[in-house]
Amino acid sequence: MKERFNRIYILYKNDIYGYMVYMAKDRQLAEELTQETFLKIYLGLRKFKGDSSEKTWCLTIARNTFLSYARKKRPILLEEQTVEQIFEEHAESPEEYMLRKEKGERIKQVLMSLEESDRTIILLRDYENLSYEEIAAALGITAASVKGKLFRAREKYKRKYEKLTLSEEVE
Repeated sequence: MKERFNRIYILYKNDIYGYMVYMAKDRQLAEELTQETFLKIYLGLRKFKGDSSEKTWCLTIARNTFLSYARKKRPILLEEQTVEQIFEEHAESPEEYMLRKEKGERIKQVLMSLEESDRTIILLRDYENLSYEEIAAALGITAASVKGKLFRAREKYKRKYEKLTLSEEVE
Protein backbone atom coordinates (compact mmCIF):
# COMPACT_ATOMS: atom_id res chain seq x y z
CA MET A 1 0.00 0.00 0.00
CA LYS A 2 2.80 2.41 0.91
CA GLU A 3 4.67 1.61 -2.29
CA ARG A 4 1.55 2.25 -4.38
CA PHE A 5 0.94 5.57 -2.61
CA ASN A 6 4.59 6.59 -3.04
CA ARG A 7 4.40 5.82 -6.76
CA ILE A 8 1.20 7.85 -7.11
CA TYR A 9 2.72 10.70 -5.15
CA ILE A 10 5.84 10.80 -7.31
CA LEU A 11 3.84 10.58 -10.54
CA TYR A 12 1.16 13.17 -9.78
CA LYS A 13 2.49 15.58 -7.15
CA ASN A 14 3.49 18.18 -9.75
CA ASP A 15 0.17 17.90 -11.60
CA ILE A 16 -1.88 18.32 -8.45
CA TYR A 17 0.29 21.10 -7.07
CA GLY A 18 0.19 22.92 -10.43
CA TYR A 19 -3.58 22.64 -10.54
CA MET A 20 -3.85 23.98 -6.97
CA VAL A 21 -1.50 26.89 -7.67
CA TYR A 22 -3.50 27.82 -10.74
CA MET A 23 -6.84 27.62 -8.95
CA ALA A 24 -5.85 29.09 -5.58
CA LYS A 25 -3.35 31.68 -6.84
CA ASP A 26 -1.40 31.29 -3.61
CA ARG A 27 1.56 28.93 -3.36
CA GLN A 28 1.26 28.36 0.39
CA LEU A 29 -2.46 27.61 0.12
CA ALA A 30 -1.72 25.37 -2.88
CA GLU A 31 0.79 23.41 -0.79
CA GLU A 32 -1.74 22.96 2.00
CA LEU A 33 -4.47 21.86 -0.42
CA THR A 34 -2.03 19.51 -2.15
CA GLN A 35 -1.15 17.91 1.18
CA GLU A 36 -4.84 17.58 2.02
CA THR A 37 -5.45 16.02 -1.40
CA PHE A 38 -2.71 13.42 -0.89
CA LEU A 39 -4.05 12.61 2.55
CA LYS A 40 -7.44 11.94 0.95
CA ILE A 41 -5.77 9.89 -1.78
CA TYR A 42 -3.92 7.81 0.83
CA LEU A 43 -7.06 7.24 2.87
CA GLY A 44 -9.10 6.33 -0.20
CA LEU A 45 -6.52 4.24 -2.00
CA ARG A 46 -8.02 0.94 -0.86
CA LYS A 47 -11.40 2.00 -2.29
CA PHE A 48 -9.99 2.94 -5.72
CA LYS A 49 -11.39 0.33 -8.10
CA GLY A 50 -9.69 1.47 -11.29
CA ASP A 51 -12.85 2.73 -12.98
CA SER A 52 -10.74 5.61 -14.28
CA SER A 53 -7.02 6.24 -14.55
CA GLU A 54 -5.13 7.02 -11.36
CA LYS A 55 -4.39 10.50 -12.67
CA THR A 56 -8.07 11.18 -13.30
CA TRP A 57 -8.97 9.87 -9.87
CA CYS A 58 -6.27 12.00 -8.21
CA LEU A 59 -7.26 15.16 -10.09
CA THR A 60 -10.91 14.56 -9.20
CA ILE A 61 -9.93 14.44 -5.54
CA ALA A 62 -7.83 17.58 -6.02
CA ARG A 63 -10.72 19.43 -7.66
CA ASN A 64 -13.14 18.38 -4.93
CA THR A 65 -10.64 19.41 -2.26
CA PHE A 66 -10.29 22.85 -3.84
CA LEU A 67 -14.05 23.31 -4.27
CA SER A 68 -14.67 22.21 -0.69
CA TYR A 69 -12.13 24.74 0.56
CA ALA A 70 -13.54 27.52 -1.63
CA ARG A 71 -17.08 26.87 -0.39
CA LYS A 72 -16.06 26.83 3.28
CA LYS A 73 -13.66 29.74 3.35
CA ARG A 74 -14.91 31.85 0.45
CA PRO A 75 -11.51 33.51 0.10
CA ILE A 76 -10.61 35.76 -2.75
CA LEU A 77 -9.09 33.10 -4.95
CA LEU A 78 -8.60 35.29 -7.98
CA GLU A 79 -5.89 37.51 -6.53
CA GLU A 80 -3.25 38.89 -8.82
CA GLN A 81 -0.05 36.90 -8.71
CA THR A 82 3.01 38.08 -10.51
CA VAL A 83 3.50 36.34 -13.81
CA GLU A 84 7.14 37.42 -13.57
CA GLN A 85 7.92 34.21 -11.70
CA ILE A 86 6.66 32.14 -14.62
CA PHE A 87 8.48 33.96 -17.41
CA GLU A 88 11.55 35.30 -15.61
CA GLU A 89 13.76 32.32 -16.37
CA HIS A 90 12.77 32.06 -20.03
CA ALA A 91 13.06 35.62 -21.32
CA GLU A 92 15.80 36.10 -23.88
CA SER A 93 15.62 39.88 -23.87
CA PRO A 94 13.78 42.58 -21.91
CA GLU A 95 11.43 43.19 -24.87
CA GLU A 96 10.53 39.51 -25.22
CA TYR A 97 10.11 39.27 -21.47
CA MET A 98 7.65 42.20 -21.44
CA LEU A 99 5.69 40.79 -24.37
CA ARG A 100 5.45 37.39 -22.70
CA LYS A 101 4.53 38.97 -19.39
CA GLU A 102 1.74 41.04 -20.97
CA LYS A 103 0.40 38.03 -22.88
CA GLY A 104 0.62 35.84 -19.80
CA GLU A 105 -1.24 38.40 -17.72
CA ARG A 106 -3.91 38.70 -20.41
CA ILE A 107 -4.31 34.90 -20.61
CA LYS A 108 -4.49 34.63 -16.84
CA GLN A 109 -6.96 37.49 -16.57
CA VAL A 110 -9.26 35.91 -19.15
CA LEU A 111 -9.00 32.42 -17.64
CA MET A 112 -9.75 33.74 -14.18
CA SER A 113 -12.77 35.65 -15.48
CA LEU A 114 -14.35 32.40 -16.63
CA GLU A 115 -16.67 30.44 -14.37
CA GLU A 116 -14.93 27.73 -12.35
CA SER A 117 -16.48 24.95 -14.43
CA ASP A 118 -15.27 26.49 -17.71
CA ARG A 119 -11.81 27.19 -16.31
CA THR A 120 -11.53 23.66 -14.92
CA ILE A 121 -12.49 21.92 -18.15
CA ILE A 122 -10.00 24.03 -20.14
CA LEU A 123 -7.22 23.35 -17.62
CA LEU A 124 -7.88 19.62 -17.51
CA ARG A 125 -7.81 19.32 -21.30
CA ASP A 126 -5.18 21.87 -22.31
CA TYR A 127 -2.93 22.02 -19.24
CA GLU A 128 -3.21 18.49 -17.88
CA ASN A 129 -3.70 16.90 -21.34
CA LEU A 130 -6.43 14.58 -20.11
CA SER A 131 -8.56 12.72 -22.64
CA TYR A 132 -12.27 13.45 -22.98
CA GLU A 133 -12.99 10.19 -21.18
CA GLU A 134 -10.67 11.06 -18.29
CA ILE A 135 -12.24 14.51 -17.94
CA ALA A 136 -15.70 12.93 -18.06
CA ALA A 137 -14.74 10.58 -15.24
CA ALA A 138 -13.24 13.42 -13.19
CA LEU A 139 -16.29 15.64 -13.60
CA GLY A 140 -18.93 12.93 -13.48
CA ILE A 141 -20.34 13.67 -16.93
CA THR A 142 -20.26 11.95 -20.33
CA ALA A 143 -17.45 12.35 -22.86
CA ALA A 144 -19.96 13.94 -25.25
CA SER A 145 -20.82 16.51 -22.58
CA VAL A 146 -17.12 17.21 -22.11
CA LYS A 147 -16.73 17.95 -25.82
CA GLY A 148 -19.68 20.32 -25.80
CA LYS A 149 -18.69 22.07 -22.57
CA LEU A 150 -15.08 22.37 -23.70
CA PHE A 151 -16.15 23.88 -27.02
CA ARG A 152 -18.38 26.43 -25.27
CA ALA A 153 -15.71 27.22 -22.66
CA ARG A 154 -13.11 27.81 -25.37
CA GLU A 155 -15.55 30.04 -27.27
CA LYS A 156 -16.15 32.11 -24.11
CA TYR A 157 -12.41 32.29 -23.56
CA LYS A 158 -11.81 33.35 -27.17
CA ARG A 159 -14.47 36.11 -27.06
CA LYS A 160 -13.17 37.49 -23.77
CA TYR A 161 -9.56 37.34 -24.93
CA GLU A 162 -10.36 39.17 -28.17
CA LYS A 163 -12.42 41.78 -26.32
CA LEU A 164 -9.59 42.37 -23.83
CA THR A 165 -6.99 42.56 -26.59
CA LEU A 166 -9.07 45.08 -28.56
CA SER A 167 -9.69 47.24 -25.51
CA GLU A 168 -5.95 47.29 -24.75
CA GLU A 169 -5.13 48.30 -28.33
CA VAL A 170 -7.55 51.24 -28.14
CA GLU A 171 -5.87 52.57 -25.02
